[in-house]
Amino acid sequence: MKARKDFHQQLDELYLELLRMANATMEVLERTRAAFRDVDMEAAQSIIEGDDEIDGYVTRIDGEGIKLLARQAPVAIDLRTIVIIMRISQELERAADNCVNISKAMENMQGYALSPWIRENMDEMFRWAIKIIVGAVNAFKERDPDMAEELTRMDDTVDRINREFLTTYDRESEDETELVVRVVMTARFLERVADHGVNIGKEVRYMVTGEFAD
Repeated sequence: MKARKDFHQQLDELYLELLRMANATMEVLERTRAAFRDVDMEAAQSIIEGDDEIDGYVTRIDGEGIKLLARQAPVAIDLRTIVIIMRISQELERAADNCVNISKAMENMQGYALSPWIRENMDEMFRWAIKIIVGAVNAFKERDPDMAEELTRMDDTVDRINREFLTTYDRESEDETELVVRVVMTARFLERVADHGVNIGKEVRYMVTGEFAD
């Protein structure tokens, strides 16, 4: 009995560590949003330099998860929960990596002024990508596959805005080519952030139902 109690205490701590990682990831996303909006190179550099914090969460979660799997031999829902926590940590880490990618893309944007069209549409894309990550984490916390299913529909909005950046952005002069490239790159990175949120939703559905999502 004590062994099972210890097991669930360790599982609870693993769960809490993932939530701490999720909060850290969402903070990075918000900081990246502000850095891009203001073309703030100092903030962008801080995001790049702080990437080790997120990586550290993955290392700890994987290490503790493997220990639980090896020592306790959990079954059914407990087994799925441990595996999914480890997988979700990797999705969050990749979402944060895209914040680093956006910050690196900004290195060649210094001196450019973002047009109102870019600001508005990019900020909307940031908001939706963040909303998807938040929704994915909430679906995990609530163990709610219906909430997870909603993420795919939300992702359609991110995909639409990304297509607009790819197809309808009309630069006024060749002098803006570098800016166009960086904006399109940022939109692509945000699309990937949203995709990682959708992937988390699929993991939640598997955790709760034991069935793989398409």
